[in-house]
Amino acid sequence: MYLNFNFLAVIDDNYFMDNAFFYASKIENYADIIWYRIKNKDSNYEKKIKKMRLLVKKCPLVLSCDYVSALKYGYNGVHLNKSCVENLEYIKEKGLITGYSSHSANELELINTDYYTLSPVYDTPKDYKVKPLGIIDYNKNKKVYALGGINLENLKDTADHFYGVAGIRLVEEIVNKLIFNT
Repeated sequence: MYLNFNFLAVIDDNYFMDNAFFYASKIENYADIIWYRIKNKDSNYEKKIKKMRLLVKKCPLVLSCDYVSALKYGYNGVHLNKSCVENLEYIKEKGLITGYSSHSANELELINTDYYTLSPVYDTPKDYKVKPLGIIDYNKNKKVYALGGINLENLKDTADHFYGVAGIRLVEEIVNKLIFNT
C-alpha cells in the first residue's frame, strides 16, 4: 500500500502505551517521518527510546525535545516545542532533523526548522479546551504537517491544503483500516 500524501506518524507513548512498538513497526513503511512523542522520563525512558531506535529502520525517526538522547541513540532528529527550543542552532550543527510544534500561522514564522506541525486543525480530545484552527493559510514555503483531529474522513481535504498530515489516532486508523482491513 502507498499513501499519496506526506505523512508524519506520531507514536505517542501515553496514547499507545505498550502498543507503541507494534504501531511503529506497522506504520514505518508508510510514513515519511516517525515522531516518537514520549514525555515521561520515568525509569523506562532510555529503554523505550533505545528499543524504538532499534525497531524503526525504514524512515527517519525523531524524538521529542531530548536532543542529547537523540544523539546518543542514533535518532535522525528532534521535534521541539516552545519549552525546548533554546538549543536549536546546536542541534542543527549536529546534523539532526528539526521539527517544531506550532499553534498558529504566525508562530511558523518565529523559528526556522526543517518541518512543522500545526495544531489543532480539527477538534481533538484533550484534557483541556482548545479551539480548532481549521484549514488556514500559511507560508507555503514551510513544510507544515496538519495535526489534530485528522482522520480518514477529512484526510483528503487536509492533505490537499497542507504539505502533509500528522496524527496519533490517524496512525491507528491507517494501520487498522488500510493495512489490516478491520
